[in-house]
Amino acid sequence: MNLNPKKLIPFLVSLLVFFLLCNFRSVPVSQFWKGYQMLYVYTDTLSESDILTVLEKNGCSSVISYGSQRVPFVSQLSPVQAQDSSSYLYKRADFFMDKNHSAMVFYIPEEQSSQLEKGIREISAFQGTRAGTDGKSSFPWLAPLISLCLFGLLLCLSKRKLLFASGSFFFVLFSFCRPLFTVSAAVSFYLFAFFIFHRIWMRRDFLRTALNSLYIPVFSLSPVLVLVVSSPLNSVFYILSLLGSASLLMCYDFIEQKIGERYSFQPVLIRSARMIPLLGRLGIRLLAALLLSLLITLLCFKFLGNVSSFSNSSAMPALPSPVGRSDGELVKLSDFVNWSWNTVTFPYKKIGENISSVPEEGEVVSIKDYQESNGKIVAVTTPAFVFNSEFRDSVYKSLEKLDYPALEKMMLSQGKNTNFGYAKNATSSNAERFGSLLLLVFITVTAVLGIYYILGRKRYGLSI
Repeated sequence: MNLNPKKLIPFLVSLLVFFLLCNFRSVPVSQFWKGYQMLYVYTDTLSESDILTVLEKNGCSSVISYGSQRVPFVSQLSPVQAQDSSSYLYKRADFFMDKNHSAMVFYIPEEQSSQLEKGIREISAFQGTRAGTDGKSSFPWLAPLISLCLFGLLLCLSKRKLLFASGSFFFVLFSFCRPLFTVSAAVSFYLFAFFIFHRIWMRRDFLRTALNSLYIPVFSLSPVLVLVVSSPLNSVFYILSLLGSASLLMCYDFIEQKIGERYSFQPVLIRSARMIPLLGRLGIRLLAALLLSLLITLLCFKFLGNVSSFSNSSAMPALPSPVGRSDGELVKLSDFVNWSWNTVTFPYKKIGENISSVPEEGEVVSIKDYQESNGKIVAVTTPAFVFNSEFRDSVYKSLEKLDYPALEKMMLSQGKNTNFGYAKNATSSNAERFGSLLLLVFITVTAVLGIYYILGRKRYGLSI
């Protein structure tokens, strides 16, 4: 049997897509901080310098630690200023200890999580030392199981099960490689579209019929646009799954042809694709099943949370964390802005003057200057600093210029109005942006197309 090398291309593409989906799969990891994982170390023998040396040896760089902090803002007129115990510079030290001040705390960029695991093993090997992290994997089974159940239902109802399984394989794999509720909804959309499509597979004009229909293009291609709102990467994975499915279907067709060549008689599908109802009574019931699965997905997303909760570990101490409370126990970014204001305005205030450490909005610090006017020297008061949004923005921009791993940079990345306290439970970092809205889009599209089809059948006097 002579094999055309071009026939191998779909097979190679299928392998490539399989590799990409598996290699770049994402399992939610618990994190307190966006963009950072925390390392806590109980030790009687190691110093902070020793721990940083081990981390650097294992590939962890730009670690935010207590020793790496500097004075983030200095007045050029008064570079040295006394700080009392209530100063922001002293209070920020709490970010580098647990609540009981028993463990040292470090912050490592999340892209170095694999290096951090190696560092933890080496640090824990020292006598009298125990280390841990807030980063724990937890696979959220619920999201992919919803799409898997729909796949099982459609597979049972399919008359060409191997064909349907071949065209659906990469999307089922996609739902497990990116276990998110929006991805589950997108996969469910495709499964429904492909179930309709596989019923007309290889009939005369089947491609033209599929493209001219309303349901197959909408249900198979619209998830690309919906997913890109939540995560462009998820949209790319969806397109890859489409490519993999098309390649696997070409492989299926090639194998089917080779098997058919063994027989002198080859059956031909008489009815063209246009003669096969795309939905029909079965289709409208499956559309209802799709709508039900999407509603279940939305309910699970809303009531079980848009992120996966991770169980509390008795071994994990209460660690510094962004919190939702308005009365966080730790200093926040507004405290840093207030401290920056007091630092820069210090040279312009009278010594011994009773000044509040919390400036009022619109507070002005002025400079008195003298100018000649009409032959006379007159005093002119010029505003030097105004405590307003413009001043706050200038402080935030100054953080971007810091050339060391500053705590304030990490605080700013969590949000300007974030409060900080202590917590023991972390949540998944893989939160789904606009999850509820996107799931409602999927539901609305399904409901509208379902109503459109039902009204069309009733207009022609057909039963449902």
